[in-house]
Amino acid sequence: MTLSQRNRYFAAGIVLSSICLLGILFHISKLLPFYPELSAAAVKRVSGLFQRIAAYFFTAAPLAPFVTAAASVAYTLAVSFLIYFFFEKTQSPEILFFGLFTFSFVFEILRFMLPVKALYNLSSVFLILGARILFFGRFFGVLSFFASSLYAAGFNLQKQGTVVIAIAIAALIVSLGIPIDGFSWDTNFVMISGYAVILRLAEIGILFISVTSFFVAAYTRGSREYLVVGLGAFLVFAGRDLLINADTWLTPVPGFVMLCAGTWFISAKLHQVYLWL
Repeated sequence: MTLSQRNRYFAAGIVLSSICLLGILFHISKLLPFYPELSAAAVKRVSGLFQRIAAYFFTAAPLAPFVTAAASVAYTLAVSFLIYFFFEKTQSPEILFFGLFTFSFVFEILRFMLPVKALYNLSSVFLILGARILFFGRFFGVLSFFASSLYAAGFNLQKQGTVVIAIAIAALIVSLGIPIDGFSWDTNFVMISGYAVILRLAEIGILFISVTSFFVAAYTRGSREYLVVGLGAFLVFAGRDLLINADTWLTPVPGFVMLCAGTWFISAKLHQVYLWL
């Protein structure tokens, strides 16, 4: 994949996230009044270790899903722009797939489907469709990050476009196979789905392998920079979990800080590794 082709992915992230943020700003006054009622109608709290702990001390904050979804889209815009600017002429397969991971955060805008449905009185079919696209984006992001770690550890398939297509197909198959309840949602405004425990365990497994792969790269390549990248990978995944699964005000801020810190560690060190190549 040429640099110009790769940079189109980053440019697409900038354009799409900008459009999404403008859409959020345009509808903010119309959507916010629906959040308290929709939050009260949620059938369950968000799953996750930190979220379960937070649930013991805090009730669900109705506006937390709005803030975290908007912050996720803003994260995509900021990181896509920075990657495009700093890596425009730097060939790095890891940064391509890490960029696709950051691009996946723009799909969190699909959590606005519930208030949008209430505003425009849409069919529940749109909620199921939106949930599938959301799950596709999340799986696509995790698998993209996994691919980035494999390239760091020595995986050297030159046809990176083929890998992107394979990741997209795998994410599509998983998202289409998940049973989704079109009438129930959790306090994070995500539709209730099946196989939640299995999918979460798979995500944790991918996290472990990804972080390990970056540490393996530090050993095989003799580059200490990848130790920092591995630390950044852990912070990114932990921050992502705290941010996108937050239904209180306890976890979004530390989650966003960890996400940004991990992103900086990864981007800065990968730029340092490839700067002299």
